[in-house]
Amino acid sequence: MNIPPDDDPNAVDPNALDPSLALKKKGSKMPLLVGLVVVVGVGGFFVWKMMKKQDERKMHAAFIQSFADIEKDDVGKFWNCILGKEVDARQLGPGLGGVITGRFGVDAKNYPTKVREECTPKAIDAKHKVDALTGPPEYAESVKKYGESLKGLASAFDAWAKIAPSQVADMEIGKKVESDGNAWHMFAGGKPGNDVIQYDQFLHCAIPAVDTMKDGQAVVEYLFKECKNPAYATRINDECGKLLLNEIPGAPTKNMAATIKKLAADSRELEAFDDCMRKGRKGKRSNDFGDVAKAYNDWMDAGADVRKIGKEALKE
Repeated sequence: MNIPPDDDPNAVDPNALDPSLALKKKGSKMPLLVGLVVVVGVGGFFVWKMMKKQDERKMHAAFIQSFADIEKDDVGKFWNCILGKEVDARQLGPGLGGVITGRFGVDAKNYPTKVREECTPKAIDAKHKVDALTGPPEYAESVKKYGESLKGLASAFDAWAKIAPSQVADMEIGKKVESDGNAWHMFAGGKPGNDVIQYDQFLHCAIPAVDTMKDGQAVVEYLFKECKNPAYATRINDECGKLLLNEIPGAPTKNMAATIKKLAADSRELEAFDDCMRKGRKGKRSNDFGDVAKAYNDWMDAGADVRKIGKEALKE
């Protein structure tokens, strides 16, 4: 058996470790370094993601603030013009028509002109500012809808302002019923004035068979029954009411003197007419405010959509 000498340089020491095991020797730092690289990489990703999220939140916050500023300042100017500074349009809901009617009643002659010439242009100015907003793409559709809602408000109020003056005539007719009716009931003979003739013509238009009625109670009962029909209330406003505004009323009806004598002592029909005509005017105003109410609801919905997107984007 040939045993290599101890000094043979090619000899393999049977006690030597396998070279492949050299990386696994005690105290090796290679796995630790690899782990640190992975940890740093993952940590860096989450830091980047967090910073990106913060940047997105900042963009949303900035956009919502810009939108809120336009609502407060520019859209606010429109509503302040329409409703007055003390009224919050977003809190009105179905009460919008009542507030506008109140403002109109205070200055029926000038308010429609103010709405058309001063107020609605402010809504269009606000629309232009809304259209110029730039922000995250999530808002594009809702912001466009909001801008269109402002245009809708301007159009609806313009249309209302054009027909509102007719309400002035309606209110004038209501006043004439009372004043001319009192003159009719107080007529004691002689040559009747225009006011007496006008009410007599109005009365016969509203109650064609008034000459045959027994007394004032019969007249009141007739009006109580007929005024339940909205078409009747509308007719005595639009058709019969115009007779009270004629400067030259013409001749009195054939049986005027006899009818006055029979009904003069009971003037309760004046209150019945007032109530009936108010119902007729209220119905007309509801129709007049139909487009305004729709435009208002569209504006409320559009604003809520924009704010909803912002709320979702900014929540934790």
